Amino acid sequence: MSNKVATCLYMNKEVVEAARKVGLNLSKVSENALIESISRLRSPKQETEPYRGSLLEGRDRDLNPGARLHRPIGYQATSPRPL
Repeated sequence: MSNKVATCLYMNKEVVEAARKVGLNLSKVSENALIESISRLRSPKQETEPYRGSLLEGRDRDLNPGARLHRPIGYQATSPRPL
């Protein structure tokens, strides 16, 4: 005997039609989304912890984006142009 129960979900008609058109199993997708949501709600949130450096490489804001633009040495975007 299965550990599944019948349930009724109310969803946007266009979303359901699009999901069926691409071959998604609505029951399995809904179940997986609920499992993921419950897991996230039960686990401590890393985003709300005090900043301790970047958890993933490249997530920090680049405070010097001009360095990536390969501008000539000495180029200053805010410096006045020579006459």
